[in-house]
Amino acid sequence: MPNHSIGSATSKVEYTEVNSTGGTIESTDDLVGRTGVEPTAISLDPQEALLLDRYCRKVDMRILAYAIVLCILNQSDRGSIGVAKLVGLESDLHMVKNDFNIATTLFTVGYLSLEMFSNFILKRVGASRLLPTLGVLWGVVCALQGVIQTKAQLFAMRILLGMAECGFTTGILLILSFFYPKHKLTSRTGLFYLSSPLANVISGPLASALSHIHHPYIKRWQWVFILEGAITVLVALLGYYVLQDHPEKCRFLSDEEKRFIVKYKQRDGTLGGSQHLSFSDTRRALSDWQLWCMTIATFSFCAACGSVTVFAPEVINELGFTSAQAQAMSALPSACGAVAILLAGHTVRVCGSHWLACALALLTALVGSIMMVATLNVPVRIIGLCLLGTGGFSGLGTSPGWNITANSQTVANSAVAAALTVFMGSASGFIASNVFLNWDAPRFAIGHSTNIGLMSLGIVACVVTRLSMGRRNRRFARQPAELDDGFRFAY
Repeated sequence: MPNHSIGSATSKVEYTEVNSTGGTIESTDDLVGRTGVEPTAISLDPQEALLLDRYCRKVDMRILAYAIVLCILNQSDRGSIGVAKLVGLESDLHMVKNDFNIATTLFTVGYLSLEMFSNFILKRVGASRLLPTLGVLWGVVCALQGVIQTKAQLFAMRILLGMAECGFTTGILLILSFFYPKHKLTSRTGLFYLSSPLANVISGPLASALSHIHHPYIKRWQWVFILEGAITVLVALLGYYVLQDHPEKCRFLSDEEKRFIVKYKQRDGTLGGSQHLSFSDTRRALSDWQLWCMTIATFSFCAACGSVTVFAPEVINELGFTSAQAQAMSALPSACGAVAILLAGHTVRVCGSHWLACALALLTALVGSIMMVATLNVPVRIIGLCLLGTGGFSGLGTSPGWNITANSQTVANSAVAAALTVFMGSASGFIASNVFLNWDAPRFAIGHSTNIGLMSLGIVACVVTRLSMGRRNRRFARQPAELDDGFRFAY
């Protein structure tokens, strides 16, 4: 019986399991990609297959589940400023013209200031200590936004919030690559990014409810910051007990499971948790233009998601809805995005490749942006906003995992791919924060036209990446057998 490819692996890793009746079970896991080379089989007997399933369930229920919850709070905390704007933030702080856009831009400045160095710190400090500490810090800063009195103080808090949050997403992506085999990483990365639209679905109605709290001294927008920040601090403290650095030192794994996964990931070529991360390897990985090209698509996806996360309430409010209605309805495009992320694996299987799935997601967001800029018809614009959310979040279900697994030759490549993916995605905040301008309401032609250009650029980047990977794979195939390590790019 022929083998099936495990598509999210860069070297087309496959495995064949033997069932209890003696027959073979051929697994394709979650995503199917193309590499153009013969597979490297990883054979598992029934006991090993059960052990792998048990191991993955343990990691899913502890590390992945906790990462999703904390990331929901992460996205909610950074996006809460959009809700606060609708319930009096600007008027109380005497913000004029583009002061709000400056505040959102300064978050990105703080976020990017330390982003590229975060994984070096994580490798030395350990994820189990660094990531919960970051959660506590940004929770405190978020809450402090609720006690500020001037817009200058808000600007300072937004920079500090960005600095506190930087390193969290990159660190989670890196430790996921330490724990999961390559053929399971893309689907788990997609589930992690499911937290982004879920945060919008939850935070919109939640913030709407919080903003209705009446207090003689604490204003409605202050409650949004204070309570969301306090919740984050409480959840982040649990991370000191839940998160682990890598499988070799994982407290909730048995010795048998540790030995098995270490051996499995050695054969998979992804045992990076205990490996040294050198500056020279990092510099070499950063010089690969193909990786930068891949992350242009991530840049475009995150620009679309940023438009939905921060500015959807304002866009909907300008369509004639009240602030409360806009806050509740802002969950709709994110709900569509959550469904799109859940279907991302199926989309890749149907397309037969990651690059085509990403290009189709970008095309969906492109159509949504065109609808938003072309008309002021309310139903059409709501549909356009939902398409923008669907395309943007669908790409987050595929692109980051593809970036990491397609560049997992060494721990340096994985670390750089994770950091650059988050760096480029965060850098899109510079654009998303400065193109939806108050004076451009209600059409917001500049913002939506910018998204049209970015989605088009992302599609071109996907095509160029596909052509480059095919060319490099053909060059690898022509190498002498003694020099061929079996690595191929999955596209």
